[in-house]
Amino acid sequence: MSDSHQDKLRKQLERMPVSEPPAPWSVIGGSAVGGLTEIGFVPGTDDLLVLSSQGRGLFDTLSGAKIARDSNDAFDNPDTSWLTAPAIGPHDGATVPLAGLVGGGLPRQTHDGWMLEVIQLPWPKHVLFLSSSYSPPYDDSGNSWKICDDGACEYRATGFSPSGRAFVFASSCELVIYGRKDG
Repeated sequence: MSDSHQDKLRKQLERMPVSEPPAPWSVIGGSAVGGLTEIGFVPGTDDLLVLSSQGRGLFDTLSGAKIARDSNDAFDNPDTSWLTAPAIGPHDGATVPLAGLVGGGLPRQTHDGWMLEVIQLPWPKHVLFLSSSYSPPYDDSGNSWKICDDGACEYRATGFSPSGRAFVFASSCELVIYGRKDG
């Protein structure tokens, strides 16, 4: 891709206003989480495990409610790669795949065409775009929204829950949960 084409796309994305997510999506919860390092969905659920320098938290991403909290930051984790971690609360004993500071990943697309993309715009800011109808963020169809950025914090991870009814944006100091009633 030529530099002039990339510059045109970058400027187009920078000009997009930050907006609320489109219907059926809305912000349903979140939390200030100092020292957030990794997040991951408990397999087969919409519950999100959050790891930070302050311990572990468990959130229901369909309601935004905090389900459980463990303030022990030195918990026993048999995975020395830190790409998984043991769950807490009602999922105690489950192993959770993680995404964040050390790597990993979360789903960026739903079965019905919603997509998430994080773009550094301008560097070092990370901006989250939500698109529908399998449209890329720079598509002129009106199916893409710039919904948030990492602000003064550092981006960690974003992704959809296994059901596709929620998605999260995590930075080093905050977790934002978005949900929808359909889907």
